[in-house]
Amino acid sequence: MSVEENKRVVHEFFNAVSNDNFEVALSVLDVDIVWTIIGDTPVSKTFRGLKDVEENLLKEIFRCTKREVGINLEVVETISEGDKVVARVQGTVEAKYGPYNNTYCHVFKVRDGKIIEDIEYLDTALIQKTWYGRTLN
Repeated sequence: MSVEENKRVVHEFFNAVSNDNFEVALSVLDVDIVWTIIGDTPVSKTFRGLKDVEENLLKEIFRCTKREVGINLEVVETISEGDKVVARVQGTVEAKYGPYNNTYCHVFKVRDGKIIEDIEYLDTALIQKTWYGRTLN
């Protein structure tokens, strides 16, 4: 696929999440996706496979955020080369302990119209504070 097609897949993923259409969002993830969230939080780990993403990552996101208020993920910029797409994203979400308005940098690998890898960089202190009510000393 071309770099423009790979960018389209990434935009489709974020648009689907922002429209609360997780069926479409999950449909662009490969069954064997490897999704790594950096840092030191309960969700900072590598999720292996679509089932792991659904049962562990999404379940925790839905538990700790107020999905009914809405999730907005605005793609600020994408940079692509070969099968890699880097997406800078601004998120607006209400979490259990306050606004979870995080800034992300996702490094995606796309193959045959599916996201096969995501390394997600974000403000982990904000997760601790707004998802779990923890503050850093």
